[in-house]
Amino acid sequence: MDLSPDLPSIAPAQRADARAFAAYLIEHVAESGRRGAPHFAVATSLIPEEVEQNALDRWSKALDEPLWGRAWLLRSSDLRPRVIGHIELRGGRVRAEGHRAVVAMGILAPYTGQGHGRRLLETAIAWARDKAGLAYLDLGVFSNNERARRLYTRMGFVPVGTREDAFRVDGIILDDIQMTLALRDPAAGGARAR
Repeated sequence: MDLSPDLPSIAPAQRADARAFAAYLIEHVAESGRRGAPHFAVATSLIPEEVEQNALDRWSKALDEPLWGRAWLLRSSDLRPRVIGHIELRGGRVRAEGHRAVVAMGILAPYTGQGHGRRLLETAIAWARDKAGLAYLDLGVFSNNERARRLYTRMGFVPVGTREDAFRVDGIILDDIQMTLALRDPAAGGARAR
C-alpha cells in the first residue's frame, strides 16, 4: 500500500471493483492511437457488461485453474478516487503452462510518464515471484510503443521474438514484440525436452 496521500494508490482488485475497472478500461482503450498516442490496443470499443463479467470470471479462479487472473488497480488521489491504471496477470489456457503468466497493463494518458508503470510492474512482479511462485512473466508490446518497450526492458524483460504484421488497426500494420521476464532460474523447474 502506498503511504503518500498525493501519490495514486495501488491495491489488489476485488470483485467489487469490476464495474470501475470496466469503466476505466473502456476509457483507456479509447485512447489507443488517438491524439498522438501509439496504438496499444486492438479493440476499438468494448461492452461494459462483458468487460466486467470477464474480469469477475478471471479474478474468481484459483491459481491452479486455466485462465485465472489477478489485477492491481492504480487509483487517483482525488477526493473521489477513480481507477486510472491497472496491471493484470493472466494464467494460461492449460495447466502445463501454470508456471507462467501474461502481463496486461495500462494507464490513462494524463497519468503516464510519472513512474506509475514501474510501480505497477514492481507490485505484480513481487507477487508473481514471492506469492504465486511463478517462473516467468510474458507480454506482448507493439513495436511502435517505444515508451512501454523501454519500461519493460528497464524492468528486466527481454525480447524473445516478433510477430510481424500481427495486427491491423485503423489501417496501420502493427508488429507485436514478445518479451519475457525470468523470475527464477529456469534450470530449477525441470528438464527441458530436446
